[in-house]
Amino acid sequence: MVGVGDRYELRRGDEVVATGHLHHEQSLEVGDRIQIGGQAGSVSAVEPLLGEGEVRLVVQLLTDRG
Repeated sequence: MVGVGDRYELRRGDEVVATGHLHHEQSLEVGDRIQIGGQAGSVSAVEPLLGEGEVRLVVQLLTDRG
């Protein structure tokens, strides 16, 4: 089964807290919720990387509101 590979930036506000590569089965869209390294986040941007087969995902960490 072939999946999708993306580069991601995990952010808390304007601060980048992690970067890496993410492999998943389906393309992600703005507003999708995902887990990266056990942390819940929401996709805030999906941008193509010119000349590469990946996209850049910007994921904002979700804050706990309990």
